[in-house]
Amino acid sequence: MIDAVRSRRALGGALRPSRVGLVRLAAVATVLLVPSSAPAARFRIDTRTGVLAYPVIGRDGLVVLDERVVQSRLMLMVDDLLEVPEDSPDPSAEPDLAIGCSLRWFVNPGVAANAVDSGSTRFVPNTQDLGLEVLWAWIEAVHLVDGWLDARLGRIVHDGPLGWRSDDGARLRFGPAEWLGLEVTGGFENVRGLRLSNSPFAPEGVERWSAEGEGADRYRGNVAPEHRPTIDAALDGILGPVEYAAGYRRTWRSVEGGLADERLGFELAGSFGPVSAYGSTRLDLVTGQVSDASAELAARFDGGRHRVEAHYEYFLPTFDAESIFWVFAADPFHELTLRYRFPLVGALRGEAWLSARHVEDPGGDAAVGMLAGPFTDLGGGLGLALALRSFTATMRWKTIQGSTTSLAGADLVVDVPLGARWSLFAVGSGWQFEDLLRDDGYGVGGAGRAGAAVTIVERVRVEAEAQVAHDTREGTTFAVFAWLDLGVAL
Repeated sequence: MIDAVRSRRALGGALRPSRVGLVRLAAVATVLLVPSSAPAARFRIDTRTGVLAYPVIGRDGLVVLDERVVQSRLMLMVDDLLEVPEDSPDPSAEPDLAIGCSLRWFVNPGVAANAVDSGSTRFVPNTQDLGLEVLWAWIEAVHLVDGWLDARLGRIVHDGPLGWRSDDGARLRFGPAEWLGLEVTGGFENVRGLRLSNSPFAPEGVERWSAEGEGADRYRGNVAPEHRPTIDAALDGILGPVEYAAGYRRTWRSVEGGLADERLGFELAGSFGPVSAYGSTRLDLVTGQVSDASAELAARFDGGRHRVEAHYEYFLPTFDAESIFWVFAADPFHELTLRYRFPLVGALRGEAWLSARHVEDPGGDAAVGMLAGPFTDLGGGLGLALALRSFTATMRWKTIQGSTTSLAGADLVVDVPLGARWSLFAVGSGWQFEDLLRDDGYGVGGAGRAGAAVTIVERVRVEAEAQVAHDTREGTTFAVFAWLDLGVAL
C-alpha cells in the first residue's frame, strides 16, 4: 500500500504466538546463527496462545465441524547482527543482517477422526486436527551498496497495489532516492496443500490436495499440490505531496507452464493543505477487465473539526484462473458515498452519509430496473461517537434500499478502560437483509460480543471474549476466545 512507502525497512509483521517449547527451540537456533562478534544484537520474541471454540455451519444449516482450537503463534526477530563503526555518522543507515520468522502451531480436538480420514464418507478435504504452519520466515540484508539495496530470502509476505501475497523465494529492493523505489520478488507462490503452507495468505479458491478412499472420491478435483512460479515487480516513491505505487504480478499454474494469474495495479495519493485525495485501480489481465477501482476526495475545515468526504468504488469479483470461485455468480457494482463528520456537544461527535449504487449484470446492463436515474439502490446512515476518559462509545445506523438490495443494520460499541491494566468492551448489532437478485438470499439477525483484557506486566496480556449470534439461516451460534500474549525484548 501507499503507507508502505514511508517505511523502507519494515522488519516486523503481525505478532504471532507459540508454546514454550517452540520459543526455546527458536531462541537456541537463532543464537547458533548469530555471529559471536555481534554482542549488540537485538532479540524480540512475541507469542500469542489462544483457545477458540465455535461451530462451523454447513449449507443445510447443520453443524459440520465443532471447532475446539488451541493454537500458539511465535514471532521471532533478530537484527543489529553486524557491528556498527564507531565513527558512523548515522548508525541506523549502516549495513545490517536480520532474521525473522513467525510460526503457528495448533491442535483441534473438536475435529472428529473421520473428518481427516479419506476413507470415511464424512471426510472433509483440507481439515486438520493438528499442524504447524510457517507464516513467514526469512533472512535479510539491508542498506547494501551505499544504502541503495535491500535483499530478503525465504518465505515472504508482502503487500502493495495488488494486495497481500505470500511467496517462497527472494526479494530485492533498490531505492536510490525517496522519489524512486523498485522492488522485485520472485519464487514460488504459497498455495494451500503444500507442506508447511500458510493458508491465510494463499490465493482465494486455489486449493490442492490428494487422497484416496471412499471419502475422497466424493469430491472432484483432488490433485496433488504443485509449486507455482511467480514474479512480482513494484515501483513506488514520493514526489513532494504526492505518493505513487504501481505493481505487476504474473503467476504460472506449475513449473511446466500455463497462466494462472496476471494483474496490474496502481495507487496515487496526495495531500494539499486541508484537502487530500486518493485513487487506486487493479486490472485483471487474464480476463482483460478492471477488477476494482476507488477514488476519494476529502476536505477538513475549522482545524479538522469538520470533514467532508466523497468516495467512489467499483468492484468486480475476479479470481485466479484455477480458483473454484469462478462458478459463482458475480454482479459488478459502482457505489458513490458522500460523508460529513462534525462536532456536536462537548466530546460528542456525529457523522452522516448518503450512498448510491449501480449494480450491473455480467453483460454490463442494469441487473434490475433503475430506482432513480442511473442508480439501482439508494441509502444512507447516521453515526454518533462519544469519547470520555471513563469510556468511549460509538453507535451507527445504515440502510440501503432499491431494486437489488434491501439492507438495514445498526451497531453499538462500548470500550471501558479500568485503570492502566484492565479494559472491558461490548458490541451489539442487529440487521435485516435481502438479496433481490437471488432466491432465499434474505434474513434477519443479531449478534453480541463481550470481552475483557488485562495487562499483567509490561508485554504480558490476557484477553477473553464471548460471542453469540442469531440468523434466520443458521440459527443461534456461540463462540468463545481466550488469548495470552507474551513478549520479550533483549
